[in-house]
Amino acid sequence: MACSLTSAAFSDRAQEWRTVLAGSTSEPIDDGLRLTLPVDRAGTVTELAVAEQGCCPFYDFRLHLDGTVLHLEVRSPVEGATILAELFTPSS
Repeated sequence: MACSLTSAAFSDRAQEWRTVLAGSTSEPIDDGLRLTLPVDRAGTVTELAVAEQGCCPFYDFRLHLDGTVLHLEVRSPVEGATILAELFTPSS
């Protein structure tokens, strides 16, 4: 299980995720992470999730709009756990 992006494209995508997830909170869930961030980022998160499906179709994305926050759940088979942690662990 691997991402089909080149290393340069992967670095760019990882930076996009870091930007949109900045300041979010994260908690582990079965097979992945649940991130909570401001709802006004839902459009960007959705666009990035769609792009991820093109190169990493093993991810399972679920978005839950809850008032002023967006809960993003990202799951992956165990083989994709390293990439999941690298892309979706928010920075402070």
